[in-house]
Amino acid sequence: MPNRATRSFFLALWAGAVVGGVVLSLAADRSWGNIALWAAVLALTDLVRVPSPSGGRISLTAGVALVALVFVSEITALSAMFMLGFAGASLLAPLWHRVRVAPGDYMRQVAGLTTLLLVAAGYQQVSERLDWDTQWQHLALVLAAGLAWFVADASVRMIMAMGVGGGALRYVWLLALEDWPIMVSLFASAGLFALSQPIIGWWAVPVGVVPYAISHVSFSLLAGSRRTYAQTIRALSRLPEVAALSPEGHAAATTDLAIAMARGLGLHPDDVIELEYAALLHDIGRIVAEDLEEEPGADDVARWGAEIIRQAPSLVGVADQVEIHNSPYRRPGEQHDPTVPINARILRVAASYDRLRKTHDMLPLEALEVLYRGTAYDYDPAVVRRLREVLSAEGELSGL
Repeated sequence: MPNRATRSFFLALWAGAVVGGVVLSLAADRSWGNIALWAAVLALTDLVRVPSPSGGRISLTAGVALVALVFVSEITALSAMFMLGFAGASLLAPLWHRVRVAPGDYMRQVAGLTTLLLVAAGYQQVSERLDWDTQWQHLALVLAAGLAWFVADASVRMIMAMGVGGGALRYVWLLALEDWPIMVSLFASAGLFALSQPIIGWWAVPVGVVPYAISHVSFSLLAGSRRTYAQTIRALSRLPEVAALSPEGHAAATTDLAIAMARGLGLHPDDVIELEYAALLHDIGRIVAEDLEEEPGADDVARWGAEIIRQAPSLVGVADQVEIHNSPYRRPGEQHDPTVPINARILRVAASYDRLRKTHDMLPLEALEVLYRGTAYDYDPAVVRRLREVLSAEGELSGL
């Protein structure tokens, strides 16, 4: 939940948008009604959001704002529309139970709308020199503005990641690229509208909206499938814990640590997802040991778990990580073992740390010290250092 300083900042931002929008509306050549209509459309379309591959939600504001550039050439009127539209969206979104807006979403939208205004101003400077048909000029404007929006959005994500330590810049940038298909569908719909509207008039609305609507449904179904898939794996990870073969909460805690370390080390988002599944299922092999008279070795558990996971062809990569995650990161005479990927090294550190905490009842600093003593061969020093950074950021090492 945002603290008082954050709430005050965004209240001031909202008030500034309202005041600035009203002042610019008075100074603009366009009528109040026209500006208010565009602002209302921007605010309402912000409530329509599609789940994105990066885990967030993308609203239709970007598409409508791109279309507004085609119809409104006056920068003062555009600024008023964007300010009032942003203020309206900020007011409506918290009241709409289906929309959950984080503070970072507001900053990303401000950056995107500001970038569009800069592109529109630059377009006015060069449009008279372009010997193109109007439709092609509009299409060029939409494409340039769409690309600028995307870059601004990704830049804000990276700046915020630096501020909160949520992930390496490489990871954040690659995560932003995961949203490119949705942004392309928005840009394409806006560009299609820009090309067809001068020819067929307002029939261009369904021409532009229908293709995006199909894409919207497809992205929503895909997000739902991914969510169900992840929930199923998370439920299966509870089996060893329910059978009292693994400490309560071990899979979830290991997964949270592994994800935090992987993001900080700059892994690709797809690799982070695969690591998440491996961390959740790394102890699944213990259910095979339930009827054994003696405690199985860690390598046996990993091997049995990998055999179980491989029954799902889509999880072969996850099975490989589970099978090898207990291997040392290097052997005598080697700098590192190339057969042990970074995901497996992260998983071993995360699982070992949480098991030391839960099974041996160690304090965070004590468990971390055990891992540091094992960095000669067992644990990758870079991963252990990243674990310490994660624990420090979470306050686990404070006061020790």
